[in-house]
Parts: sequence; structure tokens; C-alpha cells
Amino acid sequence: MPSPHEPGALLEVRGETWRLTRAQHFESCAILTLEGRDRSNAGDRLRVIDPFDRPRPIAGRTLRRRSRRTVIASALAAITGARDASRLWTAADAAIELWPHQLEPALAVIGGATRLLLADAVGLGKTIQAGLIVAELVERGWIEHALIVCPAGLRDTWARELRDRFGISAIVIDQASIAERIAVLPPGVSPWSGHAVAIASIDFVKREEVLAAIDDEPLDLVIADEAHHLSPGTDRGAAIARIASRTPWCVFVSATPHSGDRAAFDYLTSLGDTGESIAIFRRQRGDVGLMVSRRTRVLGVTPTPEEASLLTAIEAYARAIWIGRGRDDHAVRLIAMIMARRASSSRAAIERTLTRRLALIADTGVEPAQSLLPWEEADQSDQVEPDVMLSARGLESVEDERKALEHLIVLARRCSASSKFRRLRRLLDSAREPAVIFTEYRDSLDAIVAALPAASRRVGVIHGGLSAEQRRVAVDGFNDGRIDVLVATDAAGEGLNLHHRCRLVIDVELPWNPLRLEQRIGRVDRLGQQRTVHAIRLFHPGTIESAVLEHLRGRHHRADRDIAAAVFEGRSADPDEPDIRSRVVPAAKEEAVRLEAQRRLSQSNGPRARIWTFRRSRPARLIALHRVTAVNEAGCVMNEWMQATRVQLAAWPDDHRRWRRLIAGLDSIVSLTPPEASDPAKAPARRAQSGLLERRIAVIRSRLKRERSVRYQRSLFDRRADAEAASRQAIAERLDAALCRTLRSVTSPITFDRLRIDFVAAWTDSTERRR
Repeated sequence: MPSPHEPGALLEVRGETWRLTRAQHFESCAILTLEGRDRSNAGDRLRVIDPFDRPRPIAGRTLRRRSRRTVIASALAAITGARDASRLWTAADAAIELWPHQLEPALAVIGGATRLLLADAVGLGKTIQAGLIVAELVERGWIEHALIVCPAGLRDTWARELRDRFGISAIVIDQASIAERIAVLPPGVSPWSGHAVAIASIDFVKREEVLAAIDDEPLDLVIADEAHHLSPGTDRGAAIARIASRTPWCVFVSATPHSGDRAAFDYLTSLGDTGESIAIFRRQRGDVGLMVSRRTRVLGVTPTPEEASLLTAIEAYARAIWIGRGRDDHAVRLIAMIMARRASSSRAAIERTLTRRLALIADTGVEPAQSLLPWEEADQSDQVEPDVMLSARGLESVEDERKALEHLIVLARRCSASSKFRRLRRLLDSAREPAVIFTEYRDSLDAIVAALPAASRRVGVIHGGLSAEQRRVAVDGFNDGRIDVLVATDAAGEGLNLHHRCRLVIDVELPWNPLRLEQRIGRVDRLGQQRTVHAIRLFHPGTIESAVLEHLRGRHHRADRDIAAAVFEGRSADPDEPDIRSRVVPAAKEEAVRLEAQRRLSQSNGPRARIWTFRRSRPARLIALHRVTAVNEAGCVMNEWMQATRVQLAAWPDDHRRWRRLIAGLDSIVSLTPPEASDPAKAPARRAQSGLLERRIAVIRSRLKRERSVRYQRSLFDRRADAEAASRQAIAERLDAALCRTLRSVTSPITFDRLRIDFVAAWTDSTERRR
């Protein structure tokens, strides 16, 4: 039988007191979402199945008499903690600092936003903002399943952040975990089902067999971290586009959403579009009241004569193959760029590439490199170029190209000392503090480590060939002082927090993509950094790196201009669609103040309920405080408000028993009208809020109906086609039912016959005595 408990009720589960926030009723059981109310579980959240966990109702909590000061403080704590429909319910209990800008995206989602791009500068807490969105939607019972997609190296970070900051248990899904679940699940049950929040890597999700399995599972929320990887024409972009097109809420996270390519940025902001605008949150440190404390210096390093000869020769060779076979072959043009970039990095990087190309250039039968096995998820951020690409001829004559490559290899081997490495050692000697050194190539990384004397510096490395555990050991060693210098490729350019100990980042070469520069400096320029951050970028003036520098500046300017225009264009002119961002910015500041008060009051008084105090006077006026909880037809708590009532006592109760009877009878005089119901100015915003989601889900349902319409040819003797069609139809109906449940959770009306009234506190009115 379904659980008899209703949201708002206090229950004892597993020896602790919990408050029921949502009850999902099924034929023979109910899924209960609980919030901890004891000191031991305050802020915790739990989902249980009734009757298996056998929750026991706590009908009448003991009515206790306390001092007037304690009662008033507890009343204030209850008032600040009331779950107003337009306020945040989980932020006060979360292990986060209450920065107003971090509250804005969650408030926007509550206010009706369905697609968001969190594009704040690095270090401003985008993971916290996205996690708060998950926590709020889960707490309200608006979502059943959420999927977080991120680079493979960030999966455990996401799981840890959700657990430690928001008390959300998320599962990391990869090939190994799927195999383990399939072994224990009943036949036909998807390993993707049964989890409120799942985390997977983008390179795992993009696989066709994995994507097909996700297609058959209902999703309410998708979060794509490091969303700048979602480019048009890529498997990553196509996979997220496919998922977002059928998901009610979509959140894209990237500090660098625009690389200077307007088409790629337009593609990112169009993911999951069903006709609504995307809410873009783009704040710099100065915008949120933080001091801008970053100093960037582009340091020219004069190459040695041997390096200058090599760089000139490489540039000439790259130009020759570009205008040669490169006119008709994109692979050759790519080789020309690789040669120039590797030569700017180090002798080791260019020499290895030249040697490989010389060995491959005469071999016309090079086979493509073997692809990764299905369970491999290697980091390809610093992967060596595949043979099949590097073997493309650039000149018409193989003999001419062979001679050109041999000459370049001779020039490379003459470069015994690196001018950049000498300057790097001098910079470290001068700084005398921890530093992070970035390079694009693992060959250069190895050369840098060899060039740094081990006797004076403890050096650690991070690159794409290391496992997640090896990277964690390197990061921990650097942060706790066992490593002085961390040399890394762009495998460390995302998701790592190195700001607690370090403020210096050195780039050995200029990457051609401006996104990488910002991601690198973002490892130390984060919230909590107490010192001025220094970024030093080495380059060879008078070489191709000078052109790269101008190219980077131009792309950065275009990116800033396009993002600013997109933020402005995202402000809807439709009167039926509220301008969400303009409303949440001032609301977030007020909300941060309220949440700070809620934390302060709850920490000083603890989770108390049903307390009272009085001072004898004849006659007396009593002030009673009640909590009224409103539940909608879907069983979700939609609103909660505190009702204070002043009661004139005809006679003073003589004993505690009569006091208890008096307080018990106060429930009948509580007003059941929510405070905002009397404010007609809020009615249009409430209608628009539900209307945005309603329109989006309507479009998604229509798309799924067209895509999943079952057409098949029935066979006279073989029933497999019938079974397959029935299975597809059942999946389509399940997806449609999930969308209907999501819409009903948010938009179904409050049932006033199910309002719950709970007595909180009572005290005698002292103002009457003073008069």
C-alpha cells in the first residue's frame, strides 16, 4: 500500500528524525525523500522506500517550555528557514560560501530558466553553481534523474564536490561500473537507471552504443562541464546535442566558451534549443566585488643562433608544403602548423616529430593507428600525432622532402642548449616560490624536467599518460609542499585547484588556442587566492610566435565582444517570457543576506520545534507561530510560510496541562492563504515561470513522438518484429510519462485540502505589559 505520510511530516527512520519533503506513490510502495532534522543529521538528505525502511511518524513532538530568549531565537530561525517558493532551500545547509553571484543561476532556474550557460571567469565557482542547481531541483522533487558529463579526469572531482558540499550521492559510470551492475541487475534493467545523479565522461557518452542506452532512459537535467569541447562537427558536440534536445533542463559550464570562432560559440549556445533564449552568466572577478589581482607578462626570449637557424628553416619548410600539396590536402596544412608549434616549444619536441616524419614519408602503406578498446578512456590532451596523419607528403618529390627533413634534423641536433629553458631556470631562481610550468607537448615536458636540477628543486609532473590516481598524488604533493615545481601539459589545464600554495604560472610556449591560456592560469587564479597571481609567457620574438601572439589577441577580443552581445541578446523582449537575469541579480544579494542569517540562527539554536514560554499577566495576549506547508497534486512541497497569530486570552491557564490544550487548539485559527497569493504583481511571473518549462516539454514530447513512432512490417511466422516494436513503444511511453511527471511536479496546483500546519513556538506578548 502507498505510504500514508505526506510532505512536511516528521518521521523516524533508522533511529534519526527526518522531515518528509516528497512522497512518490506507487502501487505497493512509496519513495520518500527526507531531510535531516536532528543535530546528527542536520542538512543530510536521504531517499528510502516505504514500507521497506518502515518510517515511523512522530505525531506530536514533546512540547517543551524554554526561556523567552531561546523561544524568540528559535522562532527567528524558523522564519528565516521557511521554504518560500522563490527562495533557495539547500544553500544554507551546503558547505559553500554564500557569494551572491553563485546563487544567481539556481535562482534563475527556480524562476523559469531551462537552458543556462555558466561562463564565469576561471575560479569563480562554476562547479558550485551547477551543484546548487542540482541540489535545488532534487530537493523540490522536480527531477528524478540527472546526468553530469565532463572530461574523464574530472569525474571523481564532481562526485566529491556533490557529496561534500551538498550531501548528494552521485555514481560515476564507466565501462567497468556498467559491467558490474549488469552482473547483478535483473535482465532488461538498464545500468543507467536507479540513480538520481550519474556522472560520466564525454568520451564515454559519445560512443554510439552508450548514447543509444542513454536515449532509452528518462533524463530531467543534463550538465555539460568544460563545454567548450562541444564543437560543431564533433562526436562530443553531437552527443550532447542529442541528449539536450530531450532534456527539460540543460546547463553548460565553461570559463572559456568562446575561442574566437563565432560559429562554434553559436553552436554551443544553441544546444538543446526549443525556441527559448539561453541564460548566460558571465562575470569577471571585478563584477563580483573581488579585487582583480592578476599580472600577465609576455616575455621575449632571444633564441640562440642555432635555434634561430632551426626556426627559420622550419618556417620555410612549413610554408613550402602549405603552398605545395597543402593547397588541396588539409592534412598537409595541419602538418605545417604542427611543425611550427613544436619548433616553438623545444628542440626535443620538433626533433621527434621530424624523425618520425622522415621514417614515414616514404612508406605509402601506413595503416591507421589502432583505436582504443571500448573500455579505454585515455586523456588525449597531449597525444602524439598519429602516423597516418604525419605520413602525408607535403612536396611533390619524395626525395626532395626526404632531403629537407634530414637537413632540419641536423639543425635540430645542433641546438644543444635551449634559450627558453635557461630563462626558465633564472625565473625560478628569482621567484623562489612554488610554480606551475605548462607546455603543450610531453616531449617538451620531459626535456624541462631534465633541465631542472633535481638537487635544488623537487619536481612533479602531470600529463595525459598518467592515471587519475597518479595525477592526484602529484597534485596533493604539490599542494602540501612535497613538490616545488609542477610541470604539466594541458591535461592539468582543467579542474585542478592549485591556488592554496601557488600563484605563479609559466607558459613555455604560446598555444594557438586562447582557451588554453585562460584554463592554465585558472588553476591558481581562483576564489580563495590571497596573493597577486603572476602569469609569464615565453616566446621567441621575430618568429612565427609573434604572429601567434597577435592572433591570440585578436581571438580574445572577438570572444569578449561576441559573449557580451550574446548576454545582451539573451534578455527576452517577449512580455510572456520574464527577463530572468535582470530579476535574479538583485534577488541574489538579498538571498545571500537571508541565508547568512539562517545559518547563524540555526547554528546557535539547533533544530528545535514545539517550544513555548510565558510570563504571568492578567489578561494576557499570546503570540503563536505556525509553519504551513503547501503540497501540490504531484506530492511536491511547493511553498512554506510562517504564520504568526496574536490571541487574546480570556483567562490565564492554571497549569501546564491547560497550556498544552490551549496551544493544541491554536491550529484552527491559522490562516491558510500563502502570503504571495495576496500580491497580484507576482502572478504574471509565476505564470511565466511554469509556462517556460511547459512550452519546452511540449516541444520535447512532440519531437520524441515523431522520432520514436513505431513503423514495422508484421511477419506471418516470425514474431521478433512484433516484440521489437512493442519494446520500442514501451520505451517511448516511459519517456513521455517521465516528461509528464516532471511537468506535473513543477506546474500542478497546490491542493489546499492537504496543507499541513505545524506548531513551532508561542510566547506572551510583552508589548501589552509595557503599555
